[in-house]
Amino acid sequence: MMSRAIFSFAHYLGAIGTSNMATGVHTVLYPWLIVGILEGSPSDLGLAQMALLLPNLLFILPGGVISDGRHRGSWLSLLYLLYLVPLALLFWAVARGHLSTALVIGFGLAFGSITAFVQPARESLLAYTDSAVMHQSVAKVLVVKFIAQGLGFAFAGLLGYIDLMALVWIQMGMFVLTALLIRRSHPRVPEEDTSASVRDPWGELHEGLALFRDDRRLLHLLYLVFATGVLPFGVFLVGIPVLAHQVYDGGAFLLAVLQILFTLGVVVANLGVMRQTQTFTRPGKSMIVSFFWRGSLFALTALSASFWLLFPTIFLWGFSSGLSMVLGRTILHNQVAKSHRARAVSVYQLCLCGGTPVGAWLCGAAIEQFGVTQAFVGIAVVTMAVAAVAAFKSPLWGLATGVAATTVDIKTS
Repeated sequence: MMSRAIFSFAHYLGAIGTSNMATGVHTVLYPWLIVGILEGSPSDLGLAQMALLLPNLLFILPGGVISDGRHRGSWLSLLYLLYLVPLALLFWAVARGHLSTALVIGFGLAFGSITAFVQPARESLLAYTDSAVMHQSVAKVLVVKFIAQGLGFAFAGLLGYIDLMALVWIQMGMFVLTALLIRRSHPRVPEEDTSASVRDPWGELHEGLALFRDDRRLLHLLYLVFATGVLPFGVFLVGIPVLAHQVYDGGAFLLAVLQILFTLGVVVANLGVMRQTQTFTRPGKSMIVSFFWRGSLFALTALSASFWLLFPTIFLWGFSSGLSMVLGRTILHNQVAKSHRARAVSVYQLCLCGGTPVGAWLCGAAIEQFGVTQAFVGIAVVTMAVAAVAAFKSPLWGLATGVAATTVDIKTS
């Protein structure tokens, strides 16, 4: 353990910005490699997105355990530099003309594996901020994250004007800068106790899982987060690129515009949260309502014949998603002790990202089988039904938190 913690929130936000600018480029570029450059099918895209997200199922829980026992700044700096490996492989494939669906899927597996270790370590650094204003800290991170992603979307949307290999170079440069900033945000200090301690990884993993087993509110938070990965995120990752390419006959620019509008919605929602001096009084209820709202937006996106109505709908989709993100993370950070937060975050992310590859594959298969409109409407109906059940049955609906949120105090065995 550290005798004292030095943490620069400004450098942390800088690292969030540079890393998410790189991932913003990736978010547009990765699916476009499949549907736009290689002319793959919706099921090919679903398989590629599943490959990107599947490593979370295998590595995010071990990633949380490892992060709780390591110096976050040094560990994260190394992880961000590892992103250079799959990006260098992609650069080589493009330069040599060897780009293929199998290679893109392999790239996605490598990229997703690194992300599985990055997420719990990066999120757990929020433990060093003031928990009394945790919702503001989370909102600030999300605002910076999505503004930076929007810039990344804009760069990727210029594909055709900017060379593909130049975009890969931009990503690599951003990850190098992130490695430097994250080390500055949480430097190792001379007074830090670096003595080795005997650890029980399986026992620590069990403690992380026990947090959710012993608290029904946290358990139902996982249920809702998993449903979010399967339904809204699955549609967003597969349905939106297909919608842009097949329904509206657009290119990478239209896909980037839709991504930017979604991002603006997320940013506006979190700017509103940042203005709140008090934490949410009924965060669980608000999270369930936003889940229902997204289901209705899926139906509107599918049934609307107006191209221009698509833009405000995507913005509102982003707004409700941004609100849900800050609500879920605020509940988690306020309910779990610092010593267990990386493990708790890893379980939370496992449910979110564990559901997402399933949702991506299901969405791609549904679009191929029934068409875009019918697939969107079907997913919308299921989403609203899940929200209705949660409103009547889940203890999240009645979860109330004051300014001084109750923190679960877990004593390690």
